[in-house]
This record gives sequence, C-alpha cells and structure tokens, in this order.
Amino acid sequence: MYFRYISATSHFHGDWLRLSKVILHLDMDAFFASVEQQANPKLKNKPLIVGSRTDRRRTVVAACSYEAKAFGIESGMSSQEAFRLCPQAIFVPCDSTKYIYTAQEISKMLKDFSPQIEMSSIDEFYLDITGCERIFGSPKALGRLIKQKIKERFGITGSIGIAPNKSMAKLASKEKKPDGLVIWAKKDLPGILKDMPIEKICGIGPKMTLYLQQMSIFSCGQLANTSIRLLAERFGKYGLWLKEIARGEDTDRVELSATPELPPKSVGHSYTLEKNIFNIEAIKAWIRLLCEMVATRLRNLLLEGSVVHLYLRGPNLQWWSRQKKFAESTLDGQSIYKRCLIIMDNLAQPRNPIRALGVTVSGLVPARSIYLFDEDKKRDSLLSAIDDINQRFGEWSIYPARLTSINSK
Repeated sequence: MYFRYISATSHFHGDWLRLSKVILHLDMDAFFASVEQQANPKLKNKPLIVGSRTDRRRTVVAACSYEAKAFGIESGMSSQEAFRLCPQAIFVPCDSTKYIYTAQEISKMLKDFSPQIEMSSIDEFYLDITGCERIFGSPKALGRLIKQKIKERFGITGSIGIAPNKSMAKLASKEKKPDGLVIWAKKDLPGILKDMPIEKICGIGPKMTLYLQQMSIFSCGQLANTSIRLLAERFGKYGLWLKEIARGEDTDRVELSATPELPPKSVGHSYTLEKNIFNIEAIKAWIRLLCEMVATRLRNLLLEGSVVHLYLRGPNLQWWSRQKKFAESTLDGQSIYKRCLIIMDNLAQPRNPIRALGVTVSGLVPARSIYLFDEDKKRDSLLSAIDDINQRFGEWSIYPARLTSINSK
C-alpha cells in the first residue's frame, strides 16, 4: 500500500488539530495464553497457565489467561503457588516458535496501516500514524480497524492506546485491558496525569518509586510540579526525563524494525575424517564440534531451529541418518549436541568405523530477543560473550572441553 504523509496540523479533526505526532501502541492481551487458546479451542474460557515444564514444584508462570488472572495468578509466580490459588488451572508448555510466528505475522499485517512500525517486544508494537487519517479516517477509526483485523485473522485481541508520543500511547493502551481502545489528546494529558500514581509510568520502577515517595512525590502531578533543579541534582539526566514524562512529554521516535532477508531453510556442517574412527567417544567429540560450528552460524544469522538431523558414513559409503523435531528451537551448540545424542540413542550404534559426519539444523525461526526464564537469558549472554572473544582473538579461542579429545583419539 502506498502512503503519502501530510502535515498533522492541516487535516486532523477536533482535539487532534494541534498534535504534531500521533502514535499508536498495540499491546496484545495475555499473548502467549491467547495464542494457546486459539490453537486449541478446548482451552478457551479456561484458566490457563503457560510454563516450560509440567513439574509444578520447579517452574514459574511464564504467562496466564485472563481466566487465570481472576484467581490472582500472575506471571513470575511459582507454578506451585498458582495451582494452590486455582487447582483447576490447565498447564501447557511454552511454544516459543508459535508465539514468534504469530508476532511476525501481526507485524507484517500492521505494515498495511503504516510504514512507520516498531516491534518493541514480542507482543507490543508502535505505529506512527501521523497523517494516515486521509486513508483510514480518524485515529479512533484506525484503532478499531486494526483491532478488527487482528481478531478476524488471529482470533485474539489486543489493546490500543493512541497519544501524542510513545510513552503516553503505551500508558493509554494499559488503561482498559483487555480489548481496550483509549485515545488521549495532548490538551487532556495534564488532567489525566494529575492524580496518576507515579508507579504506573513505564520506566519508574519500584526503587525509583520509593525514592520519589520519600520526597513526598506520589502522583505524576506532584512530580510535574517538582523543581527541575531538585530532580536534576538528585537523579541527574534521569531527573530531567522524570520531569518530562510527568508532563506527558516524550521525544522518542518510532524506530523502524529492520526487514530481514529471506533466511535459509537449514544450516549444517559436515566433515570427512582423515582416517576411520572406531571409538564412540571420539565420534561424539567430532559431532560436538560440528554442533558448535552449526550453532555459531545460527547465531550469526540470528536464527534458531527445532529440527536436528544427524548422519554418519562409513568408509564403504554405507551411511545412516535420522532427524528429530523438538518442541523448543535452539541456537546453542550444547543443546544441539544433546539432541544429537538423543537421536543416536534411538539408533543402533554403528558397527563399522566412521569416516564422515554431518549435523544440520532446520525448522528455522528468528532467534529470540526475549527470554521467559533467567537461565535462558544467562545462557544467551554466555554464548554472546564466547562469540565476541572468538571473533576478537580468533576462531575457537574458546571451545568446549570435550573437543580437546579430538586430536587425541
């Protein structure tokens, strides 16, 4: 669709006449749980908990449906506590591939309404809709149209906030969840923010809330009336931001999300050995090396995959191979290697020597930028650090200890 932008001061109606920007924020409602309920109609209107495993003693709630929220269940709560609050809750494992795919499709659909789109997280989107009223009518009409299209195509709902800037649009989108549509004009912001608790502002966390409350600042109105010198002396540049945001001001622009090139369908590595290998531990060491090589390429391409294919070939060109699809996608060499071992356990151990090996990962999706669990985030940080060191000091400056056995076998 072709868009022609115009001055926002020339054709907006009513309260929007004086706005220089019009920003729309879309916040999907209970996204993970809603996707699961849409995928399995039997889960609709049921208290649903999304987690990583079915062991209630060791997991936390990654997401939950609004039916579960009604019992006091929240994200981050232990599964054990969640089931205590709601014994009839249904537990389903996380399916990141499903959520990422849905988010990408929503992002593609939103480009039909504005070319200025920023995907700020897996379930939140900003659109700069300044000047789009010539095509779609008022901001309210556009908001309704987007909600309608999402409901029709994906069967889930999202809440929309429309305001003069990103911070206020995000705040507005949370006012009437789920399935809400809230529009704030610039002239109304002082009245809206006057009595709003400071902790409702995105960017003011519990620690800052406590600091401000110790200064007898409890509302955005009080924060807006606080001396800029006092805030700057106490909090530096952050104090200047506090003053602006309390007045409903925000200069952040909608950052365009990059459109990735068409990704490959699979990433693999194979190797022909100089001599035949009989030792199963040596074979596993070579498989581990190939897994690390595949993982490094996946991370460079910002991809991860759920299907692992392993093949081994003997000197007489006889070979055997298997592949297996796993529930979670990965870009971690250690995880790919463990999956190869699972595949090997399902096969008869090779009776003949091995001369060539290969590992391929397919079922590729964009790598996650958001992690549901701390251990996943820590592992990703470790892999990034290893990649940085290897890039700076040379390939394989750091590698798994198992690989030291390759030259000794």
